Amino acid sequence: MIAKERVAAFLITHGPRRFCDECLARALGIDPSTAYRAAVKTGRAGTHIREYGVCSDCGESRLVTRASR
Repeated sequence: MIAKERVAAFLITHGPRRFCDECLARALGIDPSTAYRAAVKTGRAGTHIREYGVCSDCGESRLVTRASR
């Protein structure tokens, strides 16, 4: 499974929660730059939403990704 698919699956299983790229990387055991690229691709595909908000994991205000409703 490639990083984009792993990110997409993780976000779907975690419902409405929002994750920054660093927390996605930590949760999936991948490099933060890989998590960033995968999150951007899922956002462009329209399956997930990238927006500024508070990360559900670390609580920081950053660019976060979440599953679309």
